[in-house]
Amino acid sequence: MTFLKFLRDHILLMLSIIAGVTLVELVLFLDPAVRFNNGTLIYSWFLAVLITFLCIIFSYIRKKSWYSKLDNYQEDLSKELSGAKTNEQRFIQEKINNIVLDYRKELTELYQNQTDQREYTESWVHDIKVPLAALKLAQDDELDRDLLSEETDQIDYLVDQALYYARLNNFSNDYLIQEQDLSDIVKSSIRNNKRGFINKRIGINLDITDEKVLTDEKWLSFILNQIIANSLKYTDQGGKIEIFTTSKKNDVFLHIKDNGVGIQPQDVSRIFNKGFTGVNGRSNGSKATGIGLYLVKKMIDKLGHQISVKSKVGEGTETIITFIDLPYYQE
Repeated sequence: MTFLKFLRDHILLMLSIIAGVTLVELVLFLDPAVRFNNGTLIYSWFLAVLITFLCIIFSYIRKKSWYSKLDNYQEDLSKELSGAKTNEQRFIQEKINNIVLDYRKELTELYQNQTDQREYTESWVHDIKVPLAALKLAQDDELDRDLLSEETDQIDYLVDQALYYARLNNFSNDYLIQEQDLSDIVKSSIRNNKRGFINKRIGINLDITDEKVLTDEKWLSFILNQIIANSLKYTDQGGKIEIFTTSKKNDVFLHIKDNGVGIQPQDVSRIFNKGFTGVNGRSNGSKATGIGLYLVKKMIDKLGHQISVKSKVGEGTETIITFIDLPYYQE
């Protein structure tokens, strides 16, 4: 902020003061009862103009250091703007700091999203190499159809996971909350995982309500596929999985319960954290990446549902999805 620009901004104030002084002296000059020397009137007028100009200069000098900080502030937005001396400057300074704070938050979030995307892409490429290599081996081994089917399912799962991960930040453009038949969605998810049930000879008990729930069919299917796949992964041969519903005050609770290895107490509260695999995920032979349940929690929150997990080591795990009654969605 140069002095000329500052002066231009305050020219109206100066003209108002000069006009006011001129008007007062004109009244005194025209009043027959007042006797002033003309030279005194002119001197006092010039003195008022000079004092006004000096006040403008003093005001500029007082504010100049803050203007310099403001001019250089854009070069380093990592710090808060400071040095305001007047109420006007403090008001502007507060607004600028709030805007910059929001900007830094958005920039940090964008950077974190890019970092997450890069890490996930690297992890996904590494994970998909395994089934692709198995497919090559299967082709050399007279087309082992069981292995082909298993690895094809794994590739299909990884591709789906990548698609939903990519769509997560644009969720509002890719979902439709409607009344859905929960029983149909659950049965479809069981069919998608039928190979796991057959290979490990895991039994299933199904008791699903006929009530409709408000959800998005496509996103809920992915959520259930992930939870059921996890139950199958950590349930031993000949185990059992129960899927049933309960209700309370128009809310519907979907329970997915297995009698698998269970989750360590210290891991239960962290299973939805991105990249967390826990003791079970680090066990021999596990292909856990810590992405699946992270996506599940993000999707559950965006759909307006709730999810909780109860588990005991050696006894199994129960996952409960709560479909909250939302009457304003219903016609």
